[in-house]
Amino acid sequence: MEPQRAKQIGTSWLFKASYMGNNTVHLWTDREINPAIYVPGATTVTTQARRRLTQLNPTQGPLYGTVELLDDGGTGSYNALIMSAEHRLSNHFMVLANYTWSHCISDLVTSELSGPIYTNPANRRGDRGNCTQIDTRGNFNLSAVVQSPHMSSRVLQWVAGDWQLSPIVTAHTGGYFNVTTGVDNALNGIGGQRPNQLVNDPYCAHQSISCWMNLTGTFAAPAAGTFGNFGYNNLVGPGFFEIDLALSKRFRVREHQSAEIRAESFNIQNRANFLNPTAAMNSSNFGKILTDVSPRIMQFAIKYAF
Repeated sequence: MEPQRAKQIGTSWLFKASYMGNNTVHLWTDREINPAIYVPGATTVTTQARRRLTQLNPTQGPLYGTVELLDDGGTGSYNALIMSAEHRLSNHFMVLANYTWSHCISDLVTSELSGPIYTNPANRRGDRGNCTQIDTRGNFNLSAVVQSPHMSSRVLQWVAGDWQLSPIVTAHTGGYFNVTTGVDNALNGIGGQRPNQLVNDPYCAHQSISCWMNLTGTFAAPAAGTFGNFGYNNLVGPGFFEIDLALSKRFRVREHQSAEIRAESFNIQNRANFLNPTAAMNSSNFGKILTDVSPRIMQFAIKYAF
């Protein structure tokens, strides 16, 4: 579903606002059908002995470990407000800008034969939350083309004419990520289990790459045989901002021949755009950001057309 409304102002500007929404069914999900059954006194050492097939058949059951079942019972939804402004090429410039405000939520989805598994095989909705990598609530993009005017002087035209500047600006909010205990607290042989959340705001008071979220007093491992109350993909990572720039000039050599010089820079401001922090509680780097996206890249080219 995508209703849209557009408004033209003057001869060059066009503004649009639209809603985009979809609801997806039959998403592939993955469930463990041979989990370990918790009993008082259980440990990770007894995982295989406590698996369901072992209990059903003590002779043949121990021959089976993890048994995953793919089913298409998952669902997801995406809703977005998209606003855009466009200035058609006139007066030596063109601009196209858009902003998307959206939210994506779904069950735990897999795209392969063996993927993320429900931490609780009996509760698919326990792992329902913000979509991984896709749920960026705010997303802004701007691209433009600015051309130098034609000069009346032949010398000025050779020096300052036929230049073209093309900036691209991209900015979006951070992606959501999952906090895990890093150990099998539920003692069911399934990884990715989450902790109990102890406070409403788990983030550091002054967020930085060395402290994005707190551990002490913020999260706690659940009791043996239980699942934590922290929701799936409930924390958001750093945002993203980048400016790419291209500058080019075309020289007319002969009637059907021309040369073009071009310089391009990606992430021209050399800004560090960081990825999500380490989020496993059993890691000494919990809450720290150790990776970022690409640095500034520059390239130059000369093209001769004939």
